[in-house]
Order: sequence, then structure tokens, then C-alpha cells
Amino acid sequence: MRLRWLTALLLACGALTVFFPFFWMAVTSLKTAPEIQRVPLRIAPDQWMNLGNYREVFHREPFGRYLFNSGLIASVSAVSSLIVSSLAGYGFAKFRFPARDAFFFAIIGILMVPFQSVVVPLYLWVNRLGFLDTYLGILAPDLVSVFGVFLMRQAIEVLPNDYIDAARIDGCSEFRIFYRVILPMVKPAMATLLIIKFMWTWNEFFWPLVVVNSPSMRVVTIGLMSFTNIYFIEYNLLTAAAVISILPILVVFLTLQKWVVRGVVMSGLKG
Repeated sequence: MRLRWLTALLLACGALTVFFPFFWMAVTSLKTAPEIQRVPLRIAPDQWMNLGNYREVFHREPFGRYLFNSGLIASVSAVSSLIVSSLAGYGFAKFRFPARDAFFFAIIGILMVPFQSVVVPLYLWVNRLGFLDTYLGILAPDLVSVFGVFLMRQAIEVLPNDYIDAARIDGCSEFRIFYRVILPMVKPAMATLLIIKFMWTWNEFFWPLVVVNSPSMRVVTIGLMSFTNIYFIEYNLLTAAAVISILPILVVFLTLQKWVVRGVVMSGLKG
């Protein structure tokens, strides 16, 4: 019984530790600048329905455009990664060819390479193609996911070969087997990859900062910088913009979180 209470207490402390920064951000977004600077500090705002900071965010910056850019880039990146990763995962899991395992582990080894170490050659390549300050330029590093290849390979590898053999006997082509047999059985892993890749791309900051120049091409993460400068930070507007930026991804995650759990369990990542 004591162990159960201790476990519950530790879980509650962990949940509070994770939740409190989001709560603090939300209540700060409802405060005015004098309220934030007040001493002693008060947690609750004077007016809980003070939405002036949110209106000011959209008045000061084209934040709707930033949201659209992030949504478009994250969606295209997630779908592209899903298509490529599913095909590659199927090939690595169910086909035998020379040096298959070595090639697979070489691809997985890319996960250990810091992205910052390849930024310069990647920038030169994007610049040579004329993709700077374009959607294609921002999307370039995110169209393929190494983690996605690993996830889909793990999910497809555990599927019985009997289904594939039966489909081949019936005269199905390899593409039809992939589309009609394999994909329906790995839907949880596919949903997991879509959610994770969408969130990763939505939160990407470094690469868009490198390739984006015009305000119309900024993403949400860069748009948050508009409320900071070398002299001061407008915390009331910055926190309001941060709340707006996390709402779409929070809704997506809360709606589809069950798929993440099912995908991790069914893909062989459970250990």
C-alpha cells in the first residue's frame, strides 16, 4: 500500500512539474505588462477574460500567415515522410538483398549525426537550387524521416509472411500487396509517425531561421521572435503568441494520442 501511494505521489509530482510551465504561460498571457512586473508577484491575472494580448498579437504581426506556413510545411513533411518511410520499411522488413542489414544500420546511423554539422553543405545545396526563402527550401531536410524508416520497418517486420505469400499466390503485385495487405495492418504505426513528424516539423526553429528571409515565409517558431529584441521582451505578447502556437499541436495530440500508444506497442519499440 505504501508503495502504491509513493508511486502515485511521484506521478503527481511529475505531472505537476510538466503542467505548471504551461499553466504559467497561459495565465501570463492574460496579464498586462505592469501586472507581470508587479512585486510581489501574483499568479492570477486581474482579469481572467483579458484577451487584449491575443488581439495585439494578430494586429502586430501576420500571425495567421505564420500558422498557415507551419501547418502547410508540417503537413507536407508528415505525409511525405509517411510515404517514403512505409515503402522503405516494407523493403527492409520483407525483402532480402545483399548487405540489407548493413545498409539499414547505416541509415539508422544518420540519427547520431547532429543536424548542425550538415547545415552548411545543406544550405549551399538549397541555395544552388534556388530554393532559399521558399517552401521547398524549408521542407528539404524534412521530406524523409530516418526515424520513420526505423519505425515502419519495426512495425512491418512482425507481420506474418503468410499474408504476403497468400497474396502473391493470388497474383497480387508487390505494390498491391503493400497497399492492400501491409498498410491496413500497420495503421497505428502510420498514425504515430504522422503525429510525431508533424509535431517535430511544427516545432522546428533552426533550419527555417537559416533559409527564411521574407516575413511572409516565416513559421510560427520564428514569428515568436518578433516579440523580443535586444532591449526588452514583451512577455505578455510573447506568452499569448506561444499559447496560440501550441493550441493546434495540442489538439492534434490529445485527439490522436491513443494511436501513439498503440503504434509504439505494436511496432516493437516496447523492448
